[in-house]
Amino acid sequence: MTKGSYVAGAFTALTLLACAVEKKPPAAETGKAIVEAYIGAWNAHDSAAIDSLLASEGIHEDIAQNFRGKGSAEVVKFMRQHVASQPDFKWQVTTSIEDGRYVALEWTWTSTYTGPDMAGKPVKNRRLSGRGASFAEVEKGKVKRFTDYFDMGSFFR
Repeated sequence: MTKGSYVAGAFTALTLLACAVEKKPPAAETGKAIVEAYIGAWNAHDSAAIDSLLASEGIHEDIAQNFRGKGSAEVVKFMRQHVASQPDFKWQVTTSIEDGRYVALEWTWTSTYTGPDMAGKPVKNRRLSGRGASFAEVEKGKVKRFTDYFDMGSFFR
């Protein structure tokens, strides 16, 4: 064995060993995965997950309900209001499109609702179902902005 082939062999072995023991950081989650985890946190009524997924100054807007919350405390309070009137809600993403840090979603929402209807009349255990869309912005692995668009009246038809 020549000195050159010995050095090349030793270099190859060391390189393979280094690759085997090198701890590579996990691949960064996509914006789509982060947004879907955020919706999953809503479905699980998981305030700790909301806190970990929403940027500290993150915004969640629900246009139909005239809600704009900044930070996880306001968003969790809003989520708890939904849990109180719709404890079994299911927010299901049907389509999602990601372009860089932006994610667009179509979704359905189903639940059993107790509370006032659109006219302010009380309803109890009424099945609701509706469709909507959301637009999200993800930055540094957190939801920076999440905005829902839907027709509230269509949920009560």
